[in-house]
Amino acid sequence: MGMGEVTAFSGMVPGNGQAHTRVRGVGRPSTVAQFSPHITQWLQDHPAMSGAEVLRRVRLVGYRGGKSALYELVRRLRLAIAN
Repeated sequence: MGMGEVTAFSGMVPGNGQAHTRVRGVGRPSTVAQFSPHITQWLQDHPAMSGAEVLRRVRLVGYRGGKSALYELVRRLRLAIAN
């Protein structure tokens, strides 16, 4: 395998000796991401809302995913709202 083939296969871009890689999505698509607008609105309206309350509400609107993914999204949204 030549350098061009390695470059094409790996997604690396040759240039000044530094490796540049393409960003690619790894793993399954997020099931919680589609509920982000709802959660953002709830957190803006009620900043002290607990993660458990967010989970209860998002399950009522159709979320069937896990708690960990939801709590991570809530954490990131709280940080984004605070900034």
